[in-house]
Amino acid sequence: MKPNFRWKAPRGQGRTSSKAGHQDSVNSMKKVKACEKTAPGPVSTVDSGEELVKNEVLCEKGDTNNLRCFVSDSTLLKIRTRRNRFLARFRICWKPEWRISLGLMLLVFILSKSTTVAFGGGSDIAQNINDDGDPFESVTYDDGDTVQFVGRRLSSIMDMDIATATEPSLDSVSGSQEETVEKSSEVPPCATNEKRQRVKIQYTSSIVENEYIVAFKGYYRQEARERFIQAALNESNVVRWELVPRNNPASDYPSDFDVVQIQEHHKNGGLDSLKDHPAVKRVTAQRMVIRHLHFVNDTEDSDEEIWDNVVFANITQSGEEMLLFNLTKSDLRKDHLENGTHSDDDTEEIEVDYDGLSDIEYNDVENNIEKESPLCEGDDCKHDDVDVTWTASRPLRRSSLTLGTAFWQTTGRHSSRRLLRTIPRQITSTLQADVLWSLGITGAGVRVAVFDTGLSKSHPHFKRIKERTNWTNEKTLDDGLGHGTFVAGVIASSGKTCLGFAPDAELHIYRVFTNNQVSYTSWFLDAFNYAILKKVDVLNLSIGGPDFMDHPFVDKVWELTANRVIMVSAIGNDGPLYGTLNNPADQMDVIGVGGINFEDQIARFSSRGMTTWELPQGYGRVKPDIVTYGSLVQGSSMEGKCRQLSGTSVASPVVAGAVTLLASGVLHRGGIINPASMKQALMASARRLPGVNMFEQGHGKLDLVKAYQVLSKYKPQASLSPTYIDLTECQYMWPYCTQPLYYGAMPTIVNVTILNGMGVSGRIVEKPIWHPYTPQYGHHLNIAFTYSEVLWPWSGHLAVWITVAESGKDWEGFARGHISVTIESPPEEGETQPRTSHVKLPVKAKMIPTPPRNKRVLWDQFHNLRYPPGYFPRDNLRMTNDPLDWNADHIHTNFKDMYQHLRNSGYYVEVLGSPFTCFDASKYGTLMVVDPEEEYFPEEVTKLRQDVEKGLSVIVFADWYNVSIMKKVKFFDENTKQLWMPVTGGSNIPALNYLLASWGVALGDGVYEGDFNLGDHDMYYATGTSLAQFPSEGTVVRKTLNDQGKEMLEAETESVPDVPILGLLQTKGNGEDSNDISFQQSGRLVVYGDSNCLDNSHLQKDCFWMLDALLEFTMTGHLPGVFSSSAGAPVPPTTDLPTKMENSNLHKHSKVVEHTLGMEQMRPLPECPVLKPVMPQPLNVSNKNLNIHVGLKLLSQPEHMAGVVKVAPVDVQPLPLDGHSNSRGEDPSDSGGALESLSYSSERMPAFAVLSITLVILLVCYWYRSRHRPKRRRNKLRKVVMAAINGRLPSV
Repeated sequence: MKPNFRWKAPRGQGRTSSKAGHQDSVNSMKKVKACEKTAPGPVSTVDSGEELVKNEVLCEKGDTNNLRCFVSDSTLLKIRTRRNRFLARFRICWKPEWRISLGLMLLVFILSKSTTVAFGGGSDIAQNINDDGDPFESVTYDDGDTVQFVGRRLSSIMDMDIATATEPSLDSVSGSQEETVEKSSEVPPCATNEKRQRVKIQYTSSIVENEYIVAFKGYYRQEARERFIQAALNESNVVRWELVPRNNPASDYPSDFDVVQIQEHHKNGGLDSLKDHPAVKRVTAQRMVIRHLHFVNDTEDSDEEIWDNVVFANITQSGEEMLLFNLTKSDLRKDHLENGTHSDDDTEEIEVDYDGLSDIEYNDVENNIEKESPLCEGDDCKHDDVDVTWTASRPLRRSSLTLGTAFWQTTGRHSSRRLLRTIPRQITSTLQADVLWSLGITGAGVRVAVFDTGLSKSHPHFKRIKERTNWTNEKTLDDGLGHGTFVAGVIASSGKTCLGFAPDAELHIYRVFTNNQVSYTSWFLDAFNYAILKKVDVLNLSIGGPDFMDHPFVDKVWELTANRVIMVSAIGNDGPLYGTLNNPADQMDVIGVGGINFEDQIARFSSRGMTTWELPQGYGRVKPDIVTYGSLVQGSSMEGKCRQLSGTSVASPVVAGAVTLLASGVLHRGGIINPASMKQALMASARRLPGVNMFEQGHGKLDLVKAYQVLSKYKPQASLSPTYIDLTECQYMWPYCTQPLYYGAMPTIVNVTILNGMGVSGRIVEKPIWHPYTPQYGHHLNIAFTYSEVLWPWSGHLAVWITVAESGKDWEGFARGHISVTIESPPEEGETQPRTSHVKLPVKAKMIPTPPRNKRVLWDQFHNLRYPPGYFPRDNLRMTNDPLDWNADHIHTNFKDMYQHLRNSGYYVEVLGSPFTCFDASKYGTLMVVDPEEEYFPEEVTKLRQDVEKGLSVIVFADWYNVSIMKKVKFFDENTKQLWMPVTGGSNIPALNYLLASWGVALGDGVYEGDFNLGDHDMYYATGTSLAQFPSEGTVVRKTLNDQGKEMLEAETESVPDVPILGLLQTKGNGEDSNDISFQQSGRLVVYGDSNCLDNSHLQKDCFWMLDALLEFTMTGHLPGVFSSSAGAPVPPTTDLPTKMENSNLHKHSKVVEHTLGMEQMRPLPECPVLKPVMPQPLNVSNKNLNIHVGLKLLSQPEHMAGVVKVAPVDVQPLPLDGHSNSRGEDPSDSGGALESLSYSSERMPAFAVLSITLVILLVCYWYRSRHRPKRRRNKLRKVVMAAINGRLPSV
């Protein structure tokens, strides 16, 4: 209702015009602003008119000393009048129905807040583990400065409440403004001036000459082990041998291995005698591991630029060579002092001058680096045992891998990202560890081991260092690099500024790396044995490497987890490439952790799956298991302050700390917690990241609170990873979702990991059963299985081979069903019956009619070899930072971009994991042989020639091969004086020539590199070979390139014109001329000398367009004009062809050749794999859920067994996670879930959502009704009352 009165001006004053009033108001505001500039303290100008009216009683006429009264009376009147007019309009517009709406909205808000408080136990004031119980504790540093802190809240993981430690009043500011400005310029540690670094970790593993690890079948005393070795070697007449002494804490206990050094040249007989001894399990070479730990400063530059220029580059933009190999902190520190650069932070942070990388000096003695000029002279240039590197004709970069969506790109929140960078992140706050702390769960009673570079005993951030042990040859226990201190701080620091997850956990520090970052396999084996003796519960291993065939190490990791040690390991820092998983994180029994940034994007450096153990016959498993924050995480420094690092070696201790905290919260449940159950809980509670496939994120992002809920109600059971098979779900199920199934295709293999939480060992009862859903066409699928005979330790594999039945040959649609598996484990102590668990694996697949032959491409995987086990060099010799070829050469690893391009072009790509004798060539248009290192069976050569005569085409992408260069790039280890000789070149050219000899095609041993143009396309030839001979009726493309072989061998650069690099041939059948039908029906052959343009590991300029043109030629016979216009002279036959390198060790790693009686000979041709589909058991049911994974979750204990138990810190007793009895006498079956009231997300959330939707609907209906309601006539009595209030009565 509009008020019926007017403001009257005071006597003696008339009403001013609106223009005059406006001018008066403007002048007054100018005076106020002028006063603000001269006032001793700041004054808020927001709603200044209202402020003046409130203080009207304090004003006196003419009082110009009072700032609040420094305005004319007329301005006061006008401001007050305008204010009341606004209120009048406010009353008219704000109708009663909207007031009711506001009340209902407030009710909803109150309900949500009350429910949130019940959920988090008052998470808005989550405790910071303060002795005084202060919910918000200001963070102070040594200099006494008070800075900003991060307030934690449960409602959001990403958002942070930033509150100032002290809120100054208006009066107090006036006298301290100058002091505040001065203090703001001083940036405290761990705040805005903090050095943020990335950790780039690389590992090189080499064999130690003459040293062998002898693994025994049991644990024996030192005297017994020595007698066994002596008895074995005496039979072989080996005299010069000795046991390598191991002076460490484990030497006092029985051991299952020894390190023996055999000095004699003819030691093979001695090794064979050792292997034949009944007490010996295995004999393997001793390995030395060098970890190259680089702390690279984080700047405002993009991740891609920093990573490419600093980490991956060997050559700077100026062409000067940069070899970032085994840089130590002291080297970079020395360089900074020489260059005059200095960090204000007390922590020895490393700065890298990105613009002047070529000025860094290297310590050749400590780091074994010899920097040579390609044009140097003298004796220093004549060492054949040292790698010599050369400059390239172009800057070398590793290009990013994009899938069409921004998986690791920014989301546009640029300003928020900058804000978050300036505020120190408490990783424990982000993951809501304070929720568990408030329940008294702080890590007490759990023993956690950190295998790294050591830790200082007097470090102020750690209060529970139980034991420190040294396993290196250095006489110190302290950390000389800072990496071990940081890792331990993330797990168990009690420092207020960089809290760890479990500050009350027992820390066991194992120093396994020297200050030069060197370690040996035997050091780890001894340390692992000691950790088993000490009954460690959780073990963090922020290390890794590609050598999953280091059998003593892998076996010992299995033994660790079999002893209920929960191992957490970093997945690797070799992203964004696929197939770059590190061991032991790629093992089934280990929790492999990948990294994300604080925007929930997969970190660029985080390694990607799949595992490569199973290739070539099988398919890799899903790894990593989970991901968590690994970018700019805050942890402890050696000096007792804080620092920020990035890398999966940072993400690993985040999960290890979370696991320690979770384990301490369920200690009362006894032996129910084991490596499998903990991994199951982490996977089941993880939050899936949208738009990211399973080989990047595993099961998703770590959710600490939800994981505790799962563990509180966990029931021993078996589970699967992945939990379902949906070959249609993109992006998560990439690459399965990219290609449908069809009849006659190679089997689609899904390698499922079985986690057995019921016991360390188990088995699959009978066989898995396939239940097709008849109404949903499941009978069109044929399912076969291969699986582990024994599930040990805690895990096994189930490979599902999926093909289309003949009934689905011409059918298109979706097929569904499920696989049922029964897992059985032996009974635990006190039980009489075996433990069993029934697991269901839903399956969904899309099928189409069989594509035509000219759309089907077959990829040869059988003839690709890689590291491990042998030294297979990289295909690009410019890549000196990583000399090993270890990415599996699979279409879903380092050739994934090529695969995606072929799929986008309409081709169907299948993988052949068997010899050429095992596929029906009549179904395929083209066979792709890319970068092969394996030999060929004679039967394969014969069959391929016959297949080509019947219409199969072949495309070969080769690589370099030169025996002299292979000897030049041998891997020399300065510490062990051991040489690693390459098994072959980038490709096995002699084997390829044997395969292609039927058509008169051969490749040479020249090595070439350079840029060239092909049509309108820019191309780059990266360390490729050339054609040595090619039929005259074919088309040959020649280009001018640099002779890289001469450059490497003679340090001279030479340009070679007309190098034949590409040949295209229409083969002849049994006919003699081109008019013969057999000629027209025969296949075509294409040979190109370089595969780097397809390989993501070395990709600089892709040649996908050329692959399309080559497939057009092989599929249709049409020669594209880009090739015919570039045709050169034919390549005449020659007899000077490359030969095999003498004393090659290829037979040790080959599936085709073997070494018998000093001669190399062919192995027997293996049988083709034939998998018989299981007998289906159809079900006349249908799954109506569109998403088949909905509803899949871990089984829980009954609700009455999950009572709320408040666990206080003083009541938590150290109870090992090894299955011993409960010292407090509690029933182990009681869940004691301290967060049983936290069922908000699963129970209260649906009811709350229904209530909210109902209220919204009611509000909309009420508003719609009020819009069309006729205006009521005002009551006469009400009119009289309102008129009386306004001072006038209506006339009668």
